[in-house]
Amino acid sequence: MSNAKIVDADLETGPRPRWWPNPFKELKARRAVSRRLAALNPETDYHEVSRLVVGRVFADAFFNDALFTVAYWRQIAVRTIAPVLHQNGRGKTYQTTKRVDDSLLFFGFLYRDGWRTPSAGATIDRLAAIHESFRIPPDDFRYTLSGLCFEAVRIPEILGCQVLSDSEARALFLFWREVGRRWGIEVPEEQAAFRAWMEHYEHTVYERTPEGPGLAVAMGDNFCKRFFPGPFKWLGYTLLRCSADDHLLDIVGQPHPSKAARKVVGLFVRAYAAFRRWIPASSGPQLLRQWNREYGEALDPLVIGPDWARKITPQDRRHAKVGQCPLAAAKEALRESVTK
Repeated sequence: MSNAKIVDADLETGPRPRWWPNPFKELKARRAVSRRLAALNPETDYHEVSRLVVGRVFADAFFNDALFTVAYWRQIAVRTIAPVLHQNGRGKTYQTTKRVDDSLLFFGFLYRDGWRTPSAGATIDRLAAIHESFRIPPDDFRYTLSGLCFEAVRIPEILGCQVLSDSEARALFLFWREVGRRWGIEVPEEQAAFRAWMEHYEHTVYERTPEGPGLAVAMGDNFCKRFFPGPFKWLGYTLLRCSADDHLLDIVGQPHPSKAARKVVGLFVRAYAAFRRWIPASSGPQLLRQWNREYGEALDPLVIGPDWARKITPQDRRHAKVGQCPLAAAKEALRESVTK
């Protein structure tokens, strides 16, 4: 199989085969993913690099759900975000499984389609229209985007190891920077500047709220139910807590793990990353199949989301224009209403 062919079939349609007829051919195809990834330039091929890293090399549902759960704890730690997540806009506080699946499906569509295509634009505009149901400050949009750029780098740093290469981390930043700009979110031009902004924002706005600890437990329980059920729940929580810094754990009401636990989890993550470098998780795209239990094979980003948002379309987006900060868009809309 040529390296160029491994990016085919990213639509992920049709049933997934239970097992490859020839295991050696499958192993060769997985190794081709690594070779293709190594040949790409993150400065120009950042969409493809991001798609291969997330959808092929580290495509394990376990890995992505753990990453999402810790990133979600960081959302919960923001004093203006936690109340919104708690009410979910309509009072359904703890629909955690659906919330995780829907979020990861939306991310999967964006990794698949990028930001330039009409389908990607429709997905972004629908997401923006859904979020316009809430009073979300522009900086909170920017902070959420920063997590997509940097959390896959920061968690291994906390554990004393490295999962993504510097070029892959660069590609993730460039990819989500462009998605954010298509949304209408202002993002710093440089990677280091955006991370510095993110860390400063956390020191400014992290605050324990009445809703926060309950939300953190709901998300942690959902992760453990999927991957560490019953008597193994403590192991799942240990993994999550070791992947978060102590300041975050204090804010969301989680106990600190021991230094020994962090060391062991760090060794596990380092071994996992090395194994996936040798044998990627999949030779075929896994951006959507792992999270489509509610929707089946006929996936459409225009129907994914909470029940109350099913009727929201991309055309319902009211304020932000391509490349325009939501705050600037709101001011413009206010000026227009005054002149009328």
